[in-house]
Amino acid sequence: MSVLIFTDNPGVQEVKLVAEELRRRGLKVRAMAPWDFSLPNMPNLDADVVYAPSNMLHRGSTYELTHRLLILRELEKVATVINPVESMLQYSKEQLSMRLAKLGLPHPSTIATENVEEAYAFAYALLEKEKEVVLKPTCGARGVGVTKLSGIRRRDDLLQFLVWYTREHAQGVYYLQEYIPNLGYDVRCLVIDDNVVGRERRFNQTDFRYNVAVGGSAEACTDPIYDDLSIAVADATGLKICGVDILPGEDGKPYVLEANCYPGYKALMEATGIPVHERIADYLLSLLR
Repeated sequence: MSVLIFTDNPGVQEVKLVAEELRRRGLKVRAMAPWDFSLPNMPNLDADVVYAPSNMLHRGSTYELTHRLLILRELEKVATVINPVESMLQYSKEQLSMRLAKLGLPHPSTIATENVEEAYAFAYALLEKEKEVVLKPTCGARGVGVTKLSGIRRRDDLLQFLVWYTREHAQGVYYLQEYIPNLGYDVRCLVIDDNVVGRERRFNQTDFRYNVAVGGSAEACTDPIYDDLSIAVADATGLKICGVDILPGEDGKPYVLEANCYPGYKALMEATGIPVHERIADYLLSLLR
């Protein structure tokens, strides 16, 4: 039995931990990157499971993304790919917003558009009501590029900022969301195969973004109050391994902000002591059985 780790970033600590854990259990593990494949001739990999833990379908050129998707499509013909290729292909904040809206799951008021006038109208309507607006890249992670539109009221200034932002961070797609007044923290639930294996409460005294990567802090969260919601979100997106971010609002409602297809879990492990890499290895091993 063997596992192929397909990633464009094999040096990430979480990837190394999973690989080492699988080897410790006697499995044959091989790591390959997109540039290790030359199509149309696929190598004989003899892999039963392919673990794809990196965000390689959302960075790089259009040609690179097409090449990587073709590789994944070939891999799924001979092995079980995690996360499923279809869920990775569709993964984005925009896709999450659409799924949650259809299911009636709690989510901030949101728009995704390539039309700068539509983006402006959405933002202006909220700003005029003295509400905050958050602008995000549709496929970004770790809080990078997430910003508020506070204080921008003049049409020319707002339009100019939106045009600059999409060139800098969003590659042509505006993803705007109503900012939800909250309790000063969010909760990340890590879901593996329809089970929440760990939770962390994240907060930041100096930034509205609670990501640890931008200076936030994390602590263990033992309350399972959001477990059912997190599992429902994972199921809605088709993700077998994901980090679901939930924001408790001041109005008492929980708001789903993100279902991360490639969740980092170093901070969660440090905060909780839960060996997430072992839980991932358990799941991959269950697929081999």
